[in-house]
Amino acid sequence: MRSQVIELDDIDAGLDRHQLKHLRQRFLKLNRERHRRMLAGLSERQQDLVALLPLMFHVNHPMLPGYVSHSTPSGVSGYTPEKDNIRRARVLARSFHHGRDPSARTADIEALFVMGSVGTIAQSEGSDLDVWVCHRPELERGGRDQLLRKCQQLSRWAEEHLRLELHFFLMEPGHFRTGQLGQLSAEGSGTAQRFLLLDEFYRTALWLGGKLPLWWFVPARCEADYAHHAHRLLHQRFLNAGEVIDFGGLPDIPTDEFVGAGIWHLYKGIESPHKSVLKLMLLEAYTRGPERRPLALTFKEAVYQQPPVPDELDPYLMIYRRLESYLKAADEDPSRLELARRCLYFKVDKPLTRPPRSGAKSWQRQLLERLVAEWGWSREELTRLDQRRQWKVPDVIRERSRLVAELSASYRMISAISKDSAEARISDEELMILGRKLHAAFERKAGKVEWLNPDISQDMAEPALLFVQEPESAPGTPRFWAIFRSRDGHPEGTPLKRARHLSELLLWSYGNGVMTAGTWFDVQGGEVSLSAPQRQQLWQWLSQWLPLPRVSQTHEPFQTGARAERLLLLFNLGVEPQRRLHERGLQMLSSQSDALDFSGLHENLVQALDLVQLNSWREVLCRHYDQDAITNGLQYYLRLAPPGRGVAPPEVSIRCLGSQGNLVVQRLEELWQDIVGCYYSGTRPATSRYVLETADSYILIQFLQQQPHVTRYGSYEALIDKLSNPQLEYSPIVVDRYALRDKPLKLMAECVRQPGVYLFYQVVGEAAEITLVDELGTLLVTRLSFYRHTTLLRPLHHFLRAVLARLAASSDRGAGAASPAVRLFELCGPIDQGRGYQEERAGAGDIARLPFIDLQVIAEPGPEGDILYTLYWNGREFSALDYGDELFRAVAGYILSQRRLGERYPCYITDLDLSECRDLLAPQLGLQLSHYLDLKAQLEQRLNAALAEV
Repeated sequence: MRSQVIELDDIDAGLDRHQLKHLRQRFLKLNRERHRRMLAGLSERQQDLVALLPLMFHVNHPMLPGYVSHSTPSGVSGYTPEKDNIRRARVLARSFHHGRDPSARTADIEALFVMGSVGTIAQSEGSDLDVWVCHRPELERGGRDQLLRKCQQLSRWAEEHLRLELHFFLMEPGHFRTGQLGQLSAEGSGTAQRFLLLDEFYRTALWLGGKLPLWWFVPARCEADYAHHAHRLLHQRFLNAGEVIDFGGLPDIPTDEFVGAGIWHLYKGIESPHKSVLKLMLLEAYTRGPERRPLALTFKEAVYQQPPVPDELDPYLMIYRRLESYLKAADEDPSRLELARRCLYFKVDKPLTRPPRSGAKSWQRQLLERLVAEWGWSREELTRLDQRRQWKVPDVIRERSRLVAELSASYRMISAISKDSAEARISDEELMILGRKLHAAFERKAGKVEWLNPDISQDMAEPALLFVQEPESAPGTPRFWAIFRSRDGHPEGTPLKRARHLSELLLWSYGNGVMTAGTWFDVQGGEVSLSAPQRQQLWQWLSQWLPLPRVSQTHEPFQTGARAERLLLLFNLGVEPQRRLHERGLQMLSSQSDALDFSGLHENLVQALDLVQLNSWREVLCRHYDQDAITNGLQYYLRLAPPGRGVAPPEVSIRCLGSQGNLVVQRLEELWQDIVGCYYSGTRPATSRYVLETADSYILIQFLQQQPHVTRYGSYEALIDKLSNPQLEYSPIVVDRYALRDKPLKLMAECVRQPGVYLFYQVVGEAAEITLVDELGTLLVTRLSFYRHTTLLRPLHHFLRAVLARLAASSDRGAGAASPAVRLFELCGPIDQGRGYQEERAGAGDIARLPFIDLQVIAEPGPEGDILYTLYWNGREFSALDYGDELFRAVAGYILSQRRLGERYPCYITDLDLSECRDLLAPQLGLQLSHYLDLKAQLEQRLNAALAEV
């Protein structure tokens, strides 16, 4: 009826005070009904506390909850407690007697409001109460501090005694109007959301006592001129300024607030998407819909039009109506409207297929029934939705897919608004952090364990599961694993999930609560099998390594890229390395207990590795290696945190099933401990080369340009050949504690502790095996004819000193570089039986006194890119320019002519000049001692061969 419409637009023409009074009654009547509904949703003791909130802020009584002191700011403007509230207070404090101190000043508390979902269709047993305590502007800091303490104590008391979550916010309306949100700024995500907060406040707030909102009395059509209209209402005494409180008008919502609020709701939506989707959709409707005006204005306009109907003005129902109008008008995919309806249904949380708890239907249930009838949902659909908290994998996957699509679309919308609008002042860093959080929560990638259940179901557990390796779909195609529900030990229905490897399915089923401690499960996979004790052991390992439920993440880890924090290394999952021998009791055929070179059969017991990584974003990633498990595992581990970058390597847990599991774990824990000690303890350079031996091969670890290279070699000779490559910087060799026990390199590595030049020789019959370790750690191995120790060592020592002097003077080493000392060692004893040892030989002074014949070689580049040599034997010159291909024969003939008895014992070069051949031999790294010794060996071989033939 026309008479029901309240017209207060034309203030200049004068206002009907009767209409103002009537308007006030409408708002207060609606407030009383919402207040009644709020209390009806609380327990009796909770009702008492909420009803007493105005009284508790009106007086300071030592026996009432929250008491701080007699001087704590108190007094609620215009408040007089009802008899029923005084009775409630005496239940809490028998000595309570109402009566304010006659000397009390003006009321310190201007108004009390509670906002949010209480009093709405969405109120539940777990709903919290956000209470605005609006104090007078002049309240000094000490008074505010006392008032804040009182609020904090009230919150704790309500939580401890009533299990009621109360949040208090001190508000000063003048500060709010100017954008100083105080405590409420913590509710945002980087950008102040004053107008969005005001929109929610005006349409959800319940007035508890004190002054009434001035906003009620400014018509929605005057919102754009709110300040002027409000001023005239007060100036012309239509309203008493002492009876109203002013938080300001709500003409429009700035774009930057949509971005800030969107980010905030997306953060919350990662863990509780149903609660956030409605608000994200509302933000979308505000920004993209034809009607951008805030819902609070729609609410106020409805009160002006006719006496309010509480159900129709329920804040959550109004959100739904706006979304319904927007989504239908936009010709959107109908599944989005269905999602909005499900979100509202889950938010209300009143299962309509179950009888009400109290026997009588609540007003919320009745309103929800009308809505569901309007939506046309079937009984079957309602039953399915009411079982949501017990949904299993298929239903959860479908719902999660829709929620992820909606959250992803909201993120794209927010990003686009932020980039396109000059008003949106959100930082790029905040968008980046949000993007990373969404990526971690929802993005799929190879080997990543997908978390299915962002607050959808409370029980996804299955009583019995079967992990089955499926046969090849076609020749040459990879085999996959699948997880089935199981009945009597047989797979039932379609697979819940498929994956390439068993470990990924195990982590997926465990992490998502599909497999719990009470779940029976088995594995059927050809040669892969797990006994009942092994299955129990595996479950314990997973639950210890990845405790559930997962802890929600703060912003800090997402400010940087994802970093590996912990690794679980599962070796030989479902694999028994010596199955047939073990069945016959023949697996231990010697005392050789190294798991990497086990028993007299020399077997590597490590056959497969399942590597699970937990990173700083709480992503779980799985990798499987059934070839070169040790090599691949080390490569993966070392790549995560190269030494020298200041990043600690991830924590490692090593586990192994099977009959030799403990042996494997002990060996690999020692290996990882030694590798960490080598590269991360600071006791060795990061360029160290770590040598590891397995049953059939050798593994070399080295970092090149801060990237790990883990390489396998099939023979000792191939390993030595690799170690002979010139190094860019000092790269010592570290031999694993169990490796190379019957090889010379083990003895040599024990001697080479500091940079220097080391020469090792081992006499084998009529030859000497010579190994040089130069100042950068490069190895050079050669074989020389052996006559006696003196004829081997004296010229060799002289040669090394001469070359080192040349290198020290060259530009490759820099001016003034010191020439390193030379240490000589003989390798003795039965090295091949593991009983070898080393003995250091005479020092430089002793060797220098031994007689020798000087044989010097000068090398120069030839015209064809070859090298031309000039040899000097005791001062006599022999040049390739004179002798050509007969050079070495000529030198050999002359040497024999100088020996009294014509003996043909070997001769050795004592000096070599390669200074003109740098570009030919080492254009990039420059000449190293190993280049000289290598060429020396070649030349001596040619010379001694000629000596034998002359």
